[in-house]
Amino acid sequence: MASRQKPQAKASKRSPKPGEVMTGLKFEKDKIREEILPLRLAIPKEEKEAADAAMVERFLKLVTFRFAETVLFYAPVRGEPDVTAAVEEALKRGKKVAFPACIPETSSMVFRFVESLSELKTGTYGIPEPPPEAPLYLPSPKKHDLCIVPALCFDKAGYRVGYGKGYYDRFLTEFGGTTVGFTMERFLRERLPRGKYDRSVDLILTEKGVRSVG
Repeated sequence: MASRQKPQAKASKRSPKPGEVMTGLKFEKDKIREEILPLRLAIPKEEKEAADAAMVERFLKLVTFRFAETVLFYAPVRGEPDVTAAVEEALKRGKKVAFPACIPETSSMVFRFVESLSELKTGTYGIPEPPPEAPLYLPSPKKHDLCIVPALCFDKAGYRVGYGKGYYDRFLTEFGGTTVGFTMERFLRERLPRGKYDRSVDLILTEKGVRSVG
């Protein structure tokens, strides 16, 4: 009598481990970084300057900017939208202005107040930062401040792909004000890969308009 063969066990479908999920997410974002950064750096100077000026103009017309007492800016690098004109206008209007300073040892970031762009000096990752003795900005969920969040690109829901260090996502967990992203229209995607720790911005400004996503 022929022996009965045991049915083959079906391959179990296991849930991916957290590390595997993050590895996949990082791979997707890294591909986007490799694609976007060269494109951004290749934009002709005249075209970029015109787009930057249009974004700054829209920013200065925001009601949130008009009533914000403190504005958190960034020092543009690697072809990021140049917000220098907005910084100068904010200072002229008597607003408090702060810039980020990274702390690699703790993978954290703080903002420090400046009264002039000349106070910024090359710091972590070659990015201009305020001096360590500059007054510290203390974020609070109750403050109605304004923060411009840099990125390589954004999607229409306000999520971003940055440089992969997570400094802003960690900082924004304590920030209670309005967040704004500047990006050229060509770098506004339908949807970007995102993780549970990623934070979306409230407003996106392009050279063509303002998009509220918060």
